[in-house]
Amino acid sequence: MPKGGDTAVASDKEARILGAAVRVFARQGYHGSTMAAVAREAGVATGTIYLYFERKQDLLVTLFQRHLTDYMDRCRPALSDSEVGIERLRLLAQLHLAFFAESRELATVFQIHIREADPILADGIRPSVGAYFDLIAEVIADGVKVGAFASDLDVRLARQVFFGALDEIVTGWLRSKRTFSLMSTLDPVAGMLARGFGATPSGP
Repeated sequence: MPKGGDTAVASDKEARILGAAVRVFARQGYHGSTMAAVAREAGVATGTIYLYFERKQDLLVTLFQRHLTDYMDRCRPALSDSEVGIERLRLLAQLHLAFFAESRELATVFQIHIREADPILADGIRPSVGAYFDLIAEVIADGVKVGAFASDLDVRLARQVFFGALDEIVTGWLRSKRTFSLMSTLDPVAGMLARGFGATPSGP
């Protein structure tokens, strides 16, 4: 970050650069993009970007960190106000789908790079994604504790099933040649997941 000056202006410019990075990475792919292309998209000089981000990889890692931190900050209070078990599981699925439905460009970047093979990028992205996986596991484990899900449910495996199912839905939505609402998949997938986790008969 630049030293001194107007913090609000600096913050706005950084946000502009990150927004431009999402658009450029979605169109050209991270590996096919340059800092100069991001600068043009943001309407700033290429040198200006380096005042905020030393390397291109810092842009991608920061995108994951900022967006997932903001997402988690929205998730936790909403989840804490919901009933443990089926209701909370459904709400987490809703929040997950809504997060990606907000922006196809951001969804495209996330879906491609959440499995990033580059070890340097992967190391930067992993903590943010790992924190979300922990939250998923927490929601499922709490459901097991109150008897909403099967007592012998493998929480780690259930977490993978939850994320994998929603991840596949988002990928299909991005690749689909027909237009449909991502949120239209919520009830079917939430119901399938609840039943798969051994939801009690009183569940939906």
